[in-house]
Amino acid sequence: MLGRLEYQKGNIEAALHVFEGIDIAAVIPKLKVSISRRCEPNKRRSQSDAMPPMSMHAVSLLLEAVFLKAKSFQALGRFQGASFILFLVLI
Repeated sequence: MLGRLEYQKGNIEAALHVFEGIDIAAVIPKLKVSISRRCEPNKRRSQSDAMPPMSMHAVSLLLEAVFLKAKSFQALGRFQGASFILFLVLI
């Protein structure tokens, strides 16, 4: 939320500094699992499901942070960084 506030105020570098703390490569698989489980019909989960799903609120905040991180890179002219972030999300 701090990153969003800095981005909205136009402090792109400060926003990017906040977003740098997010390990996107580690977060994306958790987001995908949480979203896919949310879309499944309610059925009993096996005990092999070790990773509990994230709340949709947490998923929403993380997706917004990923998007704003890419937009921050774009605003600073660092298009390679922006495209890499979007690539991670899409794979």
